[in-house]
Order: sequence, then C-alpha cells, then structure tokens
Amino acid sequence: MVGAAQGSLRKEDVSITIGYIGLGDMGGAMAERIALSYDLVVFDMNEASVEKLVEKGAQATASAAELAAGCDHISICVTDDAAVMDVVSGSEGILASCSPNTSIAVHSTVHPDTIRDLHVLAAERQVVLFDAGIAGGAWAAREGALVIMLGVPENGIPKLARAVIDECAGAVFEGGDIGAGMAMKVAFNVMTYLQQAALSASHQIMVGEGSDPDMLIEAWRHLGQLGTLTERFYPLVAMPPEAKRGPLGAYLASTIGIAERDLNLAVNLGLESGRRMPVVEAVRDEMPLVYGIPKD
Repeated sequence: MVGAAQGSLRKEDVSITIGYIGLGDMGGAMAERIALSYDLVVFDMNEASVEKLVEKGAQATASAAELAAGCDHISICVTDDAAVMDVVSGSEGILASCSPNTSIAVHSTVHPDTIRDLHVLAAERQVVLFDAGIAGGAWAAREGALVIMLGVPENGIPKLARAVIDECAGAVFEGGDIGAGMAMKVAFNVMTYLQQAALSASHQIMVGEGSDPDMLIEAWRHLGQLGTLTERFYPLVAMPPEAKRGPLGAYLASTIGIAERDLNLAVNLGLESGRRMPVVEAVRDEMPLVYGIPKD
C-alpha cells in the first residue's frame, strides 16, 4: 500500500521540536531537509557532523536522553541493531527521558525483530516506535525524494511523525505491521546490490571483449530495465581501480562494509525462515569486486 501524504505540521503552525540521532551521510542529509521546516535538535558522537547541522540552524545536545527530553518526534539513523537498542533503551537513551505520546521513527536497517521488541518496550511508556526504512541516497534525502518503507502501528502513524516523513519522501509505502517496513527495506537492498553486481559483471564482459560498455547501458535504458540507483552506480564501475584510492577509497570501504552487513542480514532472515539464498551470499562475499576493488 502506498501511503498518501498526510499534510504538514510546520514550526510556523505550532510549537514543535524534532530530534535526529545519527548524522552520517544519510542521517545528516535527512536532518538538513527536516531543519528547513522544523525546529531541530541533533545528537551524534561525531562532533563535525553535529557542527554541520548547527550551522544550518539545528541545536546540539549532549546525549540521546537530553535530546528526547525536549522533542515531540525523534528520528534515528545509526549503524546497527546494537546502536539502535542503546539509543532507544540504554541508560542515556530516548526512553529514559521522553514524554508520553512521543513518536520514534527508526530509519536504520536492522532486524525486524529489533523493531518489534523496541515497539513493545516503547509502548510501555506510551511512546509510539515504528520502522521507517529509507532508500535513495543522500541526494534524494536533501531533495525530499526518498523512498520510505513503513511498518505501521495498530493505531496508525502519528500525524506529526508522518508529516516529518513526508518532508523527506518522494514516495511512502506501508509495508504492513510493525517490522514489515524493515523487512521490505532488507528486500529492497537485495534488489539494489544484486543489480549493482549484474552491472559490474556485465561491464567486465564488455571491456574484456573490447566492446563499448556505454552501448550496453543505452540498451538497458531503452528497455526500461535501468533504474536510477543502478545508473548512478555506473560511473563508479567504469572508473579505473587506481582512481579508487585515498579519500574515495576510504569512503568506498565504508560503503562496502554497509553493503556486506545489509546482505548478511538478508541471508540471516532467509535462514530464519528455512531458506538459503546462495546468490545473495555470493554477492555479499564479493562486494569489493562489485565495486571494482580487488580483495587484498
């Protein structure tokens, strides 16, 4: 189901404060977008990331608990399940200080059961926590063009939370109950990374045979099979290995690590349901090669 936009609640309409925890590439871009329309407070362990948002009008806080004490809605985009658990339920986490009726959107790609467990824990505090998987990249976040995949609580997404989500989204999909949005995001990642792997392998074939890989891209585009994300990946595939060093190499290493983690989550979800996914395992194990960076 595609969720329709719910209308906006902006800072000029009513006194509300939004919190954002986790200011990496994606989280920072989303926070920048949100700061255009809302009073925003932020928290991240990286001081440079915080300062960047402060320069754009956000207020810094010293902990997740301090942030939560003054927020009506909080978005989370941290690294993994353990980080999400700590940010929400740790001694200095959101639930230690937030008020009843606060809403929490988890954008981090984590196990659906992590969302379900935290949803129950939050409900004990009369707080609504739900999953809101995100896809599209930082450029889409800044343009308000993300794809956002929701797991919907029994009583629906709170109005303010949905308004904040709509601020960053080009399309919103309601995947089902709590946890379903995160399952959809994991599946989305599988499609994304397998397309990247297909593009990388096809490029190698074309170059190896002395053919023009640009023509392959044109043919793929002509049939409507070339998606925007995959097309944005093409320049990286076409880049010579020696260009993928220095700062770019460090960035790609981090990106590959995220891909490996996301695909490992997909593999584990398959195993939990009694199904092996050898193709996903193979791509997970060869992500450096997909990105044109041979293993050491």
